[in-house]
Amino acid sequence: MRRYLAILFLTVVLALGAQAQMKVASLHPLLTEMAQVVGGDSLVVVDLFPPNGELHDFEPQPGDVAAAAGSRLLLACGKGVEPYLAGLKDSLSADTKLVELGNDVPDAALPGGRGNDPHWWNCPANMKRAARSLATALAAADPAHAETYRSGSRKYAAEMDKLDREARLALSAIPAERRVLATGHAAMCHFCAQYGFTPIPVYGIAKESQGDTAGMARLLAELRAHGVRCLFHEWSESPRAMESLAAQTGATTRPLILDGICPDRKGYAAIFRENVRNIVAGLADSPAAGQQ
Repeated sequence: MRRYLAILFLTVVLALGAQAQMKVASLHPLLTEMAQVVGGDSLVVVDLFPPNGELHDFEPQPGDVAAAAGSRLLLACGKGVEPYLAGLKDSLSADTKLVELGNDVPDAALPGGRGNDPHWWNCPANMKRAARSLATALAAADPAHAETYRSGSRKYAAEMDKLDREARLALSAIPAERRVLATGHAAMCHFCAQYGFTPIPVYGIAKESQGDTAGMARLLAELRAHGVRCLFHEWSESPRAMESLAAQTGATTRPLILDGICPDRKGYAAIFRENVRNIVAGLADSPAAGQQ
């Protein structure tokens, strides 16, 4: 009898614990990871982004809306990354609050004053700020676990500070005159502002953007004027277009994970470190510098 009561008690406790977890939904794998760190066991996080999905092609389907049902928060990047947000919000319950974590991150202007770069996650300092905003939103929705969220935010911030220190040390191998980051699309302006680089986006914000002939001629002239040593293409794209440009300017090419999504590199730290390694390897004096 005692054994039965003990099992019954444990079952009730586990059930109550499961009920105590708040459900949130996320529209980007990096936000999912952030929520898991900040929220710990107090959250159930549903990642709506499909495996092997493309950031600029993704739009939630009815099944995603169903998976998000019951979520107290819907986590989005914001800054225009998700043009479908208004329609998605209308499909969800009024009890689900939309939280655009990028909205609390300072803007980074595109070259030529053509707007702002929405890819704010390519800088650990921005991720740290977003995690604080997330902790505040979680605490407002679930005051009983407010200290858990604050503690999780501090833990996440420490991880971002470590990545920032590592990056500054590795990037110190690149001379000031070589700190020009030419990328396939405009996704590294936040990184450049943080670490002292000049961004040159070959195309626009979205990977499918195309440059005209006159624009390409101006681009080649700019690359030559800056003495750009390496052109960086999105890891998931064919490098052929960038290789063609590199052949005309005497540069090399390397991949970068610009949209924060890469099945081969799980988690923000792995993605950011991979990017830093490739930038150092492409622009520093010695290829060995990129192996740090």
